[in-house]
Amino acid sequence: MEKNTRFLVLAGFSLSGPVGTPFILRGDTDPIEVLGISRLAENVELARQYGITPLVLRLNGSHGECVVNHDELNLPALQFKTLDATDDCNNIDIHLLPTHLIVKGLTGDITYYFADYKGIDALATAIKRDLYFGKGEVDVEVLNQVPLTNLCLAERYVGFQGADDGFNLVSNHNETDSDDKLQAQIQLLRDSFIDTEGEGVYFTGELSGFQIDTLVFTDIPYEKAPADLAYILGGFATAKTEEQSIFCSVVLCSDLFAETRYTDEGEDTYSAQIQSLLNIAPNSIEETSFLEHVEVVVGVQDAIYAKQITMPCAANYAFMRYALPDFYTSATNKALLSMNTLQSRELKQNEVANLSSSGYICIVPSIRKGFVPFLSKNFYPQNAFHAKPHYLRSVHYDVGRMAGFFNQYIGEPFNYTLFQSILTQVNSFKDQLLEGHPLYQNITIEVLDYTDTQFTLSIAFQLYGEVEVVRTSFEYVPSSEVNISWQ
Repeated sequence: MEKNTRFLVLAGFSLSGPVGTPFILRGDTDPIEVLGISRLAENVELARQYGITPLVLRLNGSHGECVVNHDELNLPALQFKTLDATDDCNNIDIHLLPTHLIVKGLTGDITYYFADYKGIDALATAIKRDLYFGKGEVDVEVLNQVPLTNLCLAERYVGFQGADDGFNLVSNHNETDSDDKLQAQIQLLRDSFIDTEGEGVYFTGELSGFQIDTLVFTDIPYEKAPADLAYILGGFATAKTEEQSIFCSVVLCSDLFAETRYTDEGEDTYSAQIQSLLNIAPNSIEETSFLEHVEVVVGVQDAIYAKQITMPCAANYAFMRYALPDFYTSATNKALLSMNTLQSRELKQNEVANLSSSGYICIVPSIRKGFVPFLSKNFYPQNAFHAKPHYLRSVHYDVGRMAGFFNQYIGEPFNYTLFQSILTQVNSFKDQLLEGHPLYQNITIEVLDYTDTQFTLSIAFQLYGEVEVVRTSFEYVPSSEVNISWQ
């Protein structure tokens, strides 16, 4: 699958940059300058070392806004919004005069004479071109189709308000982080990914328009808010999987085992931390249903930036897994880049085994490869088959490709001859897929129901070494859609 059709998303709290809107740091842009020294900035830098340009979603802070009214008509005319969310953005001003306006930005002033534009839309387009796409400071929206004549009757200034870097929500990742900060961070996650409609809850947000492979979030360790993180981010990944042909996962981190195992007095600092992780278990049906999409990585490595000292291994694992050449390739025992030190290397073999059997991905030393994931799996507790991310990613992707044979005929006149033609194409694709595939021992396709208006196919994947079979079904309605359901 082409890399540009799917995205790896980094979400987190940082010191600056746009809020709530996905953006990409391209070229030589320094993530420290844009995002500040934060885990989000570290994750961006590490992704680049794997050759990945991630989609970035900053969660904290707020943009500055202001509204310019039409003086004569007493109507709101233009709404301005800063692209960044920093305290400095409140220093931007709109200087209005009867014949022109001046946007007094952080990096310079730009003047717009009303006589140069046919109407307010043309003025807004010019401002957007210069200050949104050009300098990257201000966006503008037309609120009412008012004339430029008498927009300003007397000289005045309109300032931006509400810009806030949200620095108070950036985690220090130590004991100075209060419970109130954690709750505020959790609420920001909810606001970013969850919407309500009536009594229903659905997962959406600014990422809804993108095909997302993996979402990495390392600002809140899993052990601090397991149920909340699984519900919010696992629910989002579940919703994304249902709307796209790609299986979406969220990778979370653990902050435990960041220090040496034994104190100067000989006290074992790891035993209690291990037990605390093993004691975390899904406690509700809602939480459990999302765990196929949740991967929790145990391990703390040396930081990208020396000032931070350490960082979780979760991002490193996620980038390695994302960069694998195929969906069916497991990340188990694959080398991790940019790791010189592993703080948690003192974990014992039986402890790694216990953590792995409970769903955690442990990073361990390897003589030949440096550092590797001991076992790549998700947090799904019901059976071992659905706990393997590469199984799910491969099957979902190939089912999506099969659905593509039907999607191309939606809206066209449908008959039995066309049905047989499509089915022949799908069976031919199946045969090609089976040839030399390392996972699939067999794929069977069965027609469950057929009419002139819709039909249903059952597809079963039998994998080497597995007793269980993955089953899915297509319900194809030629006039509108293909519905995929899993069993």
